[in-house]
Amino acid sequence: MMKAGFFRGQADLVPVARARSSGRSRRNPPAKDGGASGDQSLDFELPTRAFVKKYAARRMSGAKRFVLLLASLTKGKAAVDVPFQDIKRSWDKMTEPMGGKFNPAHTTRAKDNGWIDTPKTGVYRLRPSWRQIFTG
Repeated sequence: MMKAGFFRGQADLVPVARARSSGRSRRNPPAKDGGASGDQSLDFELPTRAFVKKYAARRMSGAKRFVLLLASLTKGKAAVDVPFQDIKRSWDKMTEPMGGKFNPAHTTRAKDNGWIDTPKTGVYRLRPSWRQIFTG
């Protein structure tokens, strides 16, 4: 095993040509359909699982996926209240497209970003700005 330390001697450094980047990471390719954009109309007639699989981008955070699930359950309407247990039950039925087990911190982060509101404890409602989950 070699010890880290100081080196002595000379070395010739040669510039290496940089490969052009396409701006996309090889490690995290985009979803098949690229996710949804904010001005794309969403098909709320799809079953919940199909809706999430169609519109969730691979790199979408848990908070954004929470909002997407809530949007599916409310058909995109901001005035509809959904109990926490209904959202958690739906999430737990489809851990693969949701990116794993439910984490209650997703609700806090979604609220911090202004995508959802909690009119009373244990009840969630979309805010008009919820479509921002598809941008940035």
